[in-house]
Amino acid sequence: MANLQKYAVHPDYAKMPSMPFPFNGIVVGLLNRWVEFDAQRQMKKVNARIAKHWVPSADRQYFPVYEFRPRNAKPDEKLPAVVYYHGGAFVLTYASSHVVNVTEYANRLNCAVFVVDYRLAPKHIFPKGFEDCYAAMEWVHDQAAWLHVDPERVAVMGDSAGGCFSAGVAQKAFDENRIKLRGQCLVYPALDNSCSTFSATNFSDAPIFNGVANKKMWEVYLPGYSASNAPPYAAPANRKDLAGLAPAYVETAEFDPLRDEGADYARRLQEAGVAVTEHHPKGTIHGYDMIKPNALAREAIEKRCEFLKKILE
Repeated sequence: MANLQKYAVHPDYAKMPSMPFPFNGIVVGLLNRWVEFDAQRQMKKVNARIAKHWVPSADRQYFPVYEFRPRNAKPDEKLPAVVYYHGGAFVLTYASSHVVNVTEYANRLNCAVFVVDYRLAPKHIFPKGFEDCYAAMEWVHDQAAWLHVDPERVAVMGDSAGGCFSAGVAQKAFDENRIKLRGQCLVYPALDNSCSTFSATNFSDAPIFNGVANKKMWEVYLPGYSASNAPPYAAPANRKDLAGLAPAYVETAEFDPLRDEGADYARRLQEAGVAVTEHHPKGTIHGYDMIKPNALAREAIEKRCEFLKKILE
C-alpha cells in the first residue's frame, strides 16, 4: 500500500503496492507469455481493423508490427501514421491496456497506429530493441503507398521505455536527415540512465514502479554503461544538442521516478527552440492511465490526442 504521507496520490492509486520489477530472464519469459495472451485476447474485442506485419531489422531479423486501422476508414484511404513503442521497462511486451489505448488513438484521430513488438531485454540488450524501433519507423515511411499512409505525416509515440525509444528514434531521424517526423509523443518517458534526479533517487518506494526498479532497468538494458559513456540514442537525455528535433509532447506523473528527467527534457527542448506541449498531472503514478479509466486518465488521453491531431493535420 502506498505511503500516503510521502506520496499524496489520487485515491484510485492509494492501494497500489511498491513493486519489485521482474528482471530475471525466466520470470520475465513466463510473465510475457501471460501478458501477450491477454493482449491478443483484447485485440479480438476492439473496434479496429488489425493487421500483423513482419518487418526486418538492421541485422535482418524479423519482428512483428501490429497495424491498428480505424474500423470506418476506407481500405485505400491515405491516413496519417503513428508508430507506437510500448512500455515495459525494456523487458515486458505490450499489454491489453496498450491495445485499448492505441485503438482509441486510431479511431479518434482517424490514423493508422503501428505497434512495434520490438525485441526485449535481458535477452536482447541495446541496440537490438532500438534498431527494431527505428526500422519500424523507416518501414512505415518507405512502405507508405502499400500501407495507405501519408509518408509526410508520420509521428512516433511511446510510454515509459517506449518513450525512450520514441525520443531516440526522433534524434536519429534528425541526424539521418532522410525522414522528417511530424512529432514525438513522450508519455512518462525513461530518458536518463544516470538515475540521479530528485525523483529517481527519492521515490525508492513509490507505488508500482519505483527508483530501485528504475536503476535495475537501466543495468539490465545497458549493462556496463554509465551516463557518461552510454551509446547515442540509448538514453536520450544524454544528448547535448536538442535543436532541430521534431515537436514534442512530454507527459510526466507526479510520483514517478521518471518525473524529473521528463520535465527536464521538456525544458531543454524548449530552450533549444523545439515546440513542446507539456502535461504534468498531480496525484499520479507511473502507468496511471493504464490502471484505472478515471478522470486523470481521460484527461491524459485528451491531451495526447490534441497534440497528435495538431501535428498530423
